[in-house]
Amino acid sequence: MDIKYLNEFRVLADVCNYQEAADHLFISLSALSKHISKLEQELGVSLFNRTTRKVSLSEYGSLFYRYAVQITDSYSDCTRAMTELQEDHALHLKVAFQPLLTEYNISEALGGFKQAYPDIQLTIMEHTNPRELLQTNQCDTAFHTEYGDRRDIKHAIFLAADELVAVLPADHPLAEKDSVSMEQLKEEKFIVKQETYSDLNRIFQQLCADAGFEPKVGCTIRYSSGMAKMVTAGMGIAVTNRKHVPVSDFGQIRAVPISPAVPFNIYLLYAGNRKNSFALQSFRDYLAETTLS
Repeated sequence: MDIKYLNEFRVLADVCNYQEAADHLFISLSALSKHISKLEQELGVSLFNRTTRKVSLSEYGSLFYRYAVQITDSYSDCTRAMTELQEDHALHLKVAFQPLLTEYNISEALGGFKQAYPDIQLTIMEHTNPRELLQTNQCDTAFHTEYGDRRDIKHAIFLAADELVAVLPADHPLAEKDSVSMEQLKEEKFIVKQETYSDLNRIFQQLCADAGFEPKVGCTIRYSSGMAKMVTAGMGIAVTNRKHVPVSDFGQIRAVPISPAVPFNIYLLYAGNRKNSFALQSFRDYLAETTLS
């Protein structure tokens, strides 16, 4: 017995009109009539009482309808469960991350995961807003960053932390301090990022505003990792993440924590309304044992 014929029988029984049922099923009227006839021949009974305009279930049809509903519903549930199981065991994973995270051993972590799970097809997507890719189902998981103390983000795993520092020339009067406030830096010329939409630029502008001044810009630069080089070159000072300051430059510059402290946290986001696939769960487990610093 063809499950497709059972579904067509169910639709016809619901609407009691061949043409309406055929339109609903996107098949021709003649095809529907042929399929119902085959079903009746197989069962050896008439399922419908037919008139010139409408049909109605016969006594046999009413009995058969109850079982047809159960069978078609069970078949739909089965195919859905099979699809979900296939997705659970799918050996592919799309990961999105922000460009600035290359300073936090993301590349090494992804490479290590690929070596540990060579059968999983890994697609890496660099994007300024990876959270948006996750929300629109364009990736399976996303690295996300936030400035501040918050660690209670839903459907996220905390991975690593950093802090905001002032990058100063080694001979700067504040260079040997344990910390420095933004008020102490208000007369300085700053090296800032070109991208006004970046989180670093946003938090920097907010800190200046909270301290009551408009920053004087010495130069703009595209990459956070290049800010320390500009400080070394005498172009001004910078406010950036500690991990963005090359250790090799510490002879000429100092990284002094901003006070009050401004933490920078890294998370792995996943969709709470989707079941974890084998690939995603493996990735989460791998990162839980990996240090991103």
